[in-house]
Amino acid sequence: MLHDNELARIILAARKIGGPYGGIVELLALTGQRREEVAGLQWAELDLAQRIWTLPRSRTKNAKAHVVYLSEQALAVLAWADQPGPYVFSLLGTKPFQEFSRAKRRLDQLSGVTGWRLHDLRRTCVSGMARLGIAPHVADKILNHQSGAISGVAAIYQRHEFMCERQAALERWGTHIAHIVGDAHLKVRRIA
Repeated sequence: MLHDNELARIILAARKIGGPYGGIVELLALTGQRREEVAGLQWAELDLAQRIWTLPRSRTKNAKAHVVYLSEQALAVLAWADQPGPYVFSLLGTKPFQEFSRAKRRLDQLSGVTGWRLHDLRRTCVSGMARLGIAPHVADKILNHQSGAISGVAAIYQRHEFMCERQAALERWGTHIAHIVGDAHLKVRRIA
């Protein structure tokens, strides 16, 4: 797990790098989703008016479709992506970004944070949400975990998706990230 000061340095370095990789890193930090899910994000999966990203079951680890609420901060990342073609984070728009090793070395160098993996952004997101008072079962739903805080017989009967709670949690987490990186007055460029 990354501390707030490390997370802030990583996000600010990702912004300096820009392009598909910078956007992927920041969206990973904001949403807690998996690297390949974010890297393979397609414009067709987004409903920007509703502020949601729907991952089809073919692109999730547990083969279960998943809805991710997009905070103001996540929308800002997407607004700057503006790639032609079906993929949001792509060098040419025709295939997902794949140059992770080289880009990660540059990110480590620019941020001064080493000894971590991109998957740590997922852990940092869920741990940070817990620190903000977000219930573990809500965080589990955000991460698309099949089994989580609600287990046993309760998990068999509990089918609620906690969409409002997930939205509130991701907004709160996005606000926290904006605070630690110094984005006091985030201006979101709207995407058509």
